[in-house]
Amino acid sequence: MSYHPYALTFPATEFVLRSDDFENGGPLPTACYNTDAGADRSPALAWSGLPDGTRSLVITAFDADAPIPGGLWHWAVKDVPAAAGSIEGGAGASGGTALPVGAVTLTNDLGQVAYSGVAPPPGTGTHRLFVCATALSVERLETPDGASLAMLNILMIPHTVGRAVLIGTSDAPA
Repeated sequence: MSYHPYALTFPATEFVLRSDDFENGGPLPTACYNTDAGADRSPALAWSGLPDGTRSLVITAFDADAPIPGGLWHWAVKDVPAAAGSIEGGAGASGGTALPVGAVTLTNDLGQVAYSGVAPPPGTGTHRLFVCATALSVERLETPDGASLAMLNILMIPHTVGRAVLIGTSDAPA
């Protein structure tokens, strides 16, 4: 479990990303799972210390330990106004809280335009969900309809001014 998906990204100023739902490196709450006990609820997030020139953020959640090539993208939200300061837990879900005005949820690797909760397959051990907030110098990141999350990451490169990563863990049943 040494692979860190952001270790080779273009350098960017660090800022603070935190959650009232879990501590960095700690377990995700059951509500963030996609299980009988889970609620497919995205974690609450808040940020501070944004770099000068930040106009929006992109929030992503990536399981680097998923047993498939390239990992699994659980969530991607672009055009989050920097001034929003936070996203409530369950944001953007049907019946959940609203995303900040202007924010747009993209299709994740499971084909959902939402956060898809973690559900590590049996026998795959502990997984790390890398929740990343990328600070951008533009209010809106132009993406083509149906853009993949790989394309999203490529399109962010010239506009990235900062990055913060928060890691939550989830365990597969034995």
